[in-house]
Amino acid sequence: MRELYFEDQHIDYIGKGENKFTLFVAFKDDPKLRVIGYLDYSTIDKELYIDMVEVNEEHRDQGVGKALYRKLHELNADMHYMKSGYYTNAGSHIRKWFEEEILKNRNTVIIE
Repeated sequence: MRELYFEDQHIDYIGKGENKFTLFVAFKDDPKLRVIGYLDYSTIDKELYIDMVEVNEEHRDQGVGKALYRKLHELNADMHYMKSGYYTNAGSHIRKWFEEEILKNRNTVIIE
C-alpha cells in the first residue's frame, strides 16, 4: 500500500467534556492530499466512541480502514474504547479485528 498521511482535527466541543474529532487519511504522495477516508470519533473524559468510519469505495479492502483504526489508537492509547451504536457488516468485521489485534494486545480497555 502507498504511504498514508493522517490529520486529526478537533471539530467541536459539545459541553460537559464531550469533544468531536475527525481523523482524515490521504495518500502521502498526492500533492493535493485528497481525502480517501475518515474516522469520526467522540471523547468524553477518558471514554472514546467511534461514530463513523468511511473509506472511498475505490480504496476499500486495501487496509485503509485498519490504518485509520491503528492511527486512532496511536493517538489515543490511554482512552477507554466504548462499544456503542450500530455497525454494518464491514464495520462489525473491522471492530472485531480492532479489539482482537490492537486493543487486547496492548492491554487497552474495552467497555461494552
